[in-house]
Amino acid sequence: MIIKSFLSWVQYAPSGSRAQAAGALARAFLYSELDGTEYSEAEAALTYLLDDRDVRVRIALSEALGAAKEVPAHIISALLVDEDEVALPLLSGLTDIADGELIDLVATGSVRRCVAVADREAVSVGLSAAICEVGSEEVCATLLSNRSAQITRSSMERVVERFGESRDVKDALMSRDDVPLQIRHMMLRRYTESLGEHPQVLGAHNVRAPEQLVADAQDRSTISLAWSASDKELSGLIEHLIGSAQMTSVLLLRSAVTGCFNFLSSSLMRLSGYDEDEVFDALATPFGNQLRRILSAAGLPDRTHALFQECIASWQRVETMQVDHWSKSRIVAGDLIALEDELGIEELGDLQDLLHRLSNEAARESARARVSEMLSEVA
Repeated sequence: MIIKSFLSWVQYAPSGSRAQAAGALARAFLYSELDGTEYSEAEAALTYLLDDRDVRVRIALSEALGAAKEVPAHIISALLVDEDEVALPLLSGLTDIADGELIDLVATGSVRRCVAVADREAVSVGLSAAICEVGSEEVCATLLSNRSAQITRSSMERVVERFGESRDVKDALMSRDDVPLQIRHMMLRRYTESLGEHPQVLGAHNVRAPEQLVADAQDRSTISLAWSASDKELSGLIEHLIGSAQMTSVLLLRSAVTGCFNFLSSSLMRLSGYDEDEVFDALATPFGNQLRRILSAAGLPDRTHALFQECIASWQRVETMQVDHWSKSRIVAGDLIALEDELGIEELGDLQDLLHRLSNEAARESARARVSEMLSEVA
């Protein structure tokens, strides 16, 4: 009888009053102990209100129902395809919504609605795949920022293919803990490729060609990833680099000069076929014949062998110095530059240029570390 009286009243009540009453009815439906008849009448009344001409009434329904886990499916469906202001409270709430409904929204809904879907708790693998395939840049960045979202490797690769040049997508992807190292590398490579069109890269003040600047940024990012990689991750990264023809002499020399020996030794093992003990022994005695044999077997040109030998020997000299890592790297680069004539570095072209860049990079990194230390002392 109460529901019937409500329906009689609601047909002529002002809009604001109808909205308040709609919210109250929805809460009563969810939390009151209704018998079978009362429940069915309340459900019918809520369904009737889905057609109310005033959007505030439908918003009130969505806000009240969004706080509940279980809502009749037909009511959910109607609210989800309503205006954004109606759908969003439901999407942002606790309500269980079938993946099929959410996938349809991703394919046809507004950006605001899709962002709300991507930000829901416990986004499933299937829904994540749909978002990665058709979602906009903003939607994909939101999904990647959602720590509860289940995202497969193939879906991550798809996002990199579609939005690898996006800084928001890059930052969101790189901040996740479940991203394989190879995907991180793919993302950084795609992002740095996009920098080739940046005005600062194309500017007349740059002596080097844009593609050289991009390649340099990609190698820096590769070594940055390798620093903290586990043995398994490092192995996967190296296989990825070899398979995609990104393993170069320049990259290996960068790893040597910057002291990233986990990457250098693992790469030499993979490329040369020598085992771990043989490579470690060769690196421990850089002027022995074994290192040259390993470098040759790894496919490194003979003209670079002396450079690698001197670099590794220089690291052995500076390793015990009481200075930060990047100061050591700067010293190593300086040692090699000082040996330009003996090593024939002028004939090495891109490797000669690399040594000077690495010296400058090490100086800047060392300065950053020193400033950070000084700031911590006065904090």
